[in-house]
Amino acid sequence: MPDKADDVRLVERIADGDAEALGELYDRYGRVAFGVLYRMLPGPEAAEEVAQDAFHAIWRQAHSYRADRGSVRTWLLAICRNAAIDWRRTRGKRTEREVTIEAAADLVSDARVDERVVSLIRAEHVRAVVRELPVEQRQVLALAFWGGYTQSEIAARTNTPLGTVKSRVRLAMNKLRERLEEER
Repeated sequence: MPDKADDVRLVERIADGDAEALGELYDRYGRVAFGVLYRMLPGPEAAEEVAQDAFHAIWRQAHSYRADRGSVRTWLLAICRNAAIDWRRTRGKRTEREVTIEAAADLVSDARVDERVVSLIRAEHVRAVVRELPVEQRQVLALAFWGGYTQSEIAARTNTPLGTVKSRVRLAMNKLRERLEEER
């Protein structure tokens, strides 16, 4: 886990106009922010756009951070959440209604419908196989792949030894691979 005092120093540097500090903060939390936004928004393009907006807001609002109110990570994720809500209220609603001519043609194409159905069936099958994993393995997969956490962050977050986290991820991935290959 990143050092909290180091996070505070980064935000102070950002407030002083240090662009390199913003880059360091992005390197540290960009993946986590994207993971959270990806779950909140309709697709990766929207998550990328909102993540960029959120880090721009962090650049503008760094002077407003107060360490006594919470960690930098919590503050940063609150900014991301608010940016996602703003996106949904404005562009998101409009984007959900808009369909390009190409996308409309794809919607009525029989071949594309078949591909989408097969894709949905595969996705549901993968979800079913994941549900069969032990709870501990499902938890580390969810935190790693959908939460955007590193294995070290998962170990700290779940109060589990790092080696155990690594073993659980490896076991889960092996079980998924074996089960999905068996059923092909």
